[in-house]
Amino acid sequence: MRLERLAIMATNTNNNTKRGLWGWLAVIGVFLAAKLKWVLALFKIGKFATLASMFVSLGGYALFFGWKFAFAIVYLIFVHEMGHLIAAKLRNIPTSPAVFIPFLGAAIGIDPKKIKDAETEFFVAYGGPLAGFISIMPAVALYLMTQEPYWGLVIQLGALINLFNLFPVSPLDGGRIVTVLSTKIWLIGLLAMIPVMFLSPDPIIMLIFIFGIFTWWERYKDNARIEILRHEETVRSKWNDALKRIAPDESQDASHAEQDPLQARALKNQIASRLDTINAHLSNESGKAIPIIQETKRNDLKKLRTEKNILQGLFSNVKNYEMAFYENTPLDKDLTNVIRENEKKLAPIRQEINQAKAYYKTSTSTKIRALSLYLGLAIVLALLLVYGMNILEASNIRQ
Repeated sequence: MRLERLAIMATNTNNNTKRGLWGWLAVIGVFLAAKLKWVLALFKIGKFATLASMFVSLGGYALFFGWKFAFAIVYLIFVHEMGHLIAAKLRNIPTSPAVFIPFLGAAIGIDPKKIKDAETEFFVAYGGPLAGFISIMPAVALYLMTQEPYWGLVIQLGALINLFNLFPVSPLDGGRIVTVLSTKIWLIGLLAMIPVMFLSPDPIIMLIFIFGIFTWWERYKDNARIEILRHEETVRSKWNDALKRIAPDESQDASHAEQDPLQARALKNQIASRLDTINAHLSNESGKAIPIIQETKRNDLKKLRTEKNILQGLFSNVKNYEMAFYENTPLDKDLTNVIRENEKKLAPIRQEINQAKAYYKTSTSTKIRALSLYLGLAIVLALLLVYGMNILEASNIRQ
């Protein structure tokens, strides 16, 4: 489920009490949507979910801001959501109907697993603000024809909603758009939001900031987990190759088998030496308080513990293999089984690493094009926002 966080709290309105009340209603709406999924399910029942939820939102906005504002905001949200829906359909990604959520915006259901790469995520996310820009053009034309200030409000509101959605913080559209460039930009967006919250301490902006922190942290942990998996792949591959050099082969004769104890002992000593190094390092770090700011160091320790667990098992297997010769016990396929088990464990690890790598693998030309489209749309929307504000300001002066 993708929820549109709208920055409507920043629009020009003369009633501060209503602004604050509306913001807290949005916070309550987000909480219910996140924690009580059955609330959204109620809106999805029936064939006319979009139409029914649209009228509910229309009535809610009209109650607090009047019918003119209500029609404008519902129209702008609807076109924005249709942009996402059309973009998803163009990429053959199934979606649920758009569902309006009073005082919050609207949502369409998209299965994240259907989005295979960052370029597709950019395409679907960009569709919303692009459609939002298109939705403003009729208001511009109508204002030029009629000089009616109401269309200035529509221009300003539409530009504000879509410009705010371009802010590079997930779960806003901008956060999903810049994924094609780098998710590290999320942190820059979060830092930029801090002064915004002080200048305009609206609840919905604070809520987006909190959600953005959690989303960035989850992505950071995912990246760290992939790094640990890469280390595990390296360790298992390295020692698996070493095991293959001493593992018995069905075609092996007795003269070759007599050399195996020496090779096994050498491998056992290598593993023991590496274990000693790891244990010494872990022992030096034990008892030390590692603050969050040293998360990189924490991940390095996780890598060492993962490697230690792997090597402890290998050490035991190689030692047993070596002792089988000195105790004149029959050779079996223990090491071969260990090799097979390692290969089985390596398969899903490699698959997950390759999937993560493929998701963010984007050509330089694609990144340049995406950045140009992103900045271009942001600049045009900013100009439209100023244009709408000037219309309303000129109207107030005449009055």
